Amino acid sequence: MQLPGYSEPATNSFPLADLKEVLEKARVYCGIPGMSVAVLHKGKLIFAEGFGKRNEQEPFTVETLTSIASITKAFTAAAIGELVADGKADWDTTPVNKYLPEFEVSDPVLTSQLTFADLLSHRTGLPSLDFAWFRSTEKRIDLIKRIRHVPLDPKLRSKCDYNNIMYAVAGEAAANIAGTSYERLVETKILKPLGLSNTGFSVTEMKKRPNHAMPYDAASFEDAQKGNFILGYLDHIYMSDAPAGDLYSNVLDLVRWGRIIMKLGELDGKQVLNKESVTETLSGHTFMEKTGRSSEFAPALAYGFGWLIDSYKGQVLYHHSGSNAGFISNLAIYPDADLVIAHLTNIQSTGLPAFTSYYIADELLGLPKTQDWLSDAAIKDTQVQYDWQAKEAKGDFPEQQKDRPSSHRLEAFVGEYMSPVFGDVSICLETRDDDETEALYFKLRMFDSKMVHYHYDSFTTAAIDFAVEMALLVTFQTSADGTVVGFELKSDEIMVFKRRNVTKDKEAQE
Repeated sequence: MQLPGYSEPATNSFPLADLKEVLEKARVYCGIPGMSVAVLHKGKLIFAEGFGKRNEQEPFTVETLTSIASITKAFTAAAIGELVADGKADWDTTPVNKYLPEFEVSDPVLTSQLTFADLLSHRTGLPSLDFAWFRSTEKRIDLIKRIRHVPLDPKLRSKCDYNNIMYAVAGEAAANIAGTSYERLVETKILKPLGLSNTGFSVTEMKKRPNHAMPYDAASFEDAQKGNFILGYLDHIYMSDAPAGDLYSNVLDLVRWGRIIMKLGELDGKQVLNKESVTETLSGHTFMEKTGRSSEFAPALAYGFGWLIDSYKGQVLYHHSGSNAGFISNLAIYPDADLVIAHLTNIQSTGLPAFTSYYIADELLGLPKTQDWLSDAAIKDTQVQYDWQAKEAKGDFPEQQKDRPSSHRLEAFVGEYMSPVFGDVSICLETRDDDETEALYFKLRMFDSKMVHYHYDSFTTAAIDFAVEMALLVTFQTSADGTVVGFELKSDEIMVFKRRNVTKDKEAQE
């Protein structure tokens, strides 16, 4: 196989001669519309293939572009590393607040302590704010200003508490240091010097390039295996936390990127990234898993800056995956074997990309076979992911108390509510074409869903979008005089909303 920028394999003998057929079967078993896989071994592209379709008609090829989601984090960390190498920043001495004064957390002492190292290794303890930032059209810096309203334990920890928003803060702080935008910083420090011409920002830009994948979902694993997919959309709203997961790429660029990282910033004998900075990104700073790991892997799974630090059957392993609506990506680097494996798909629920890396390592490096990664482990993991989605759609709420009516008429709940973190919510009372009676509706940004009485002053609703279905429980709160003054919104976290312009309506309260 000869592709631009890569050498031919030294011989035609290849331990993975049937890899194309094996992966095609795995794609079907795991319910994936389309995907691509590239394997770079000792500087030679020994395998690069596309499978299935990238849209309703056209094939998914090795050049096909997809969102790479959280693999973006390593690019963000690398760009910050170049600023560190230039003497414009440091990893763990200067507080990020000095670079970006708009960034504050609830505890002023902690604000004065948090460094790039803390943000990039996920040890701040900030709860997930993904729902608050999802499809927001507000400026990133304005969303960052809201973080100070989030209650936060002031104690730093060794446990990796994964957080996309802190990567958004880090990217914005880095841009402030450089006097440019985050996107321009990554482009000038990383993408152009490394020749990553197929990598860029946002699916809005990606869809302007002809060979891009469309995202898909399925109602169940059974539907996915039967090929009954739901076609999604490429969002026109730029991702507010872009430094955490908004790059697009293809497998050819990813294996090139992976080998440069593996070589500690070296490309074709030239040092294009600072060696010490790359080394720091590949050094463990927190722990994702400390116990309960199988003997195939390291006793503990560490997190560096945008990279997971592990070992697989005695081989050092740096890797990271990414997940956005309708896309899954995985990039694995085995530096001892000079091996880089990239895998992209256009569906969100699948365990195949991570397990493909282990299968290829076993076959190519002659490692002992301990699991059937593709025909067993990947399928089981995919089922787990669909089960988790079904659980999210159902919600985890307190046991429903039957025949416990609300203490107010529906009109009492109507109004505008706000949260300093999540923004504004409207509760409306409407009769819609598909309903015969009036009902409450919950409106938060693009979410607009019916509310169903659960018990007392609690109502269920849902946040539904492509590849997103999250059940929510809204529990209204009243003051001592019986006036509705706010509500708690329960999903993964408890969010408190206060009512704007509270007025007492005695008739509505009755």
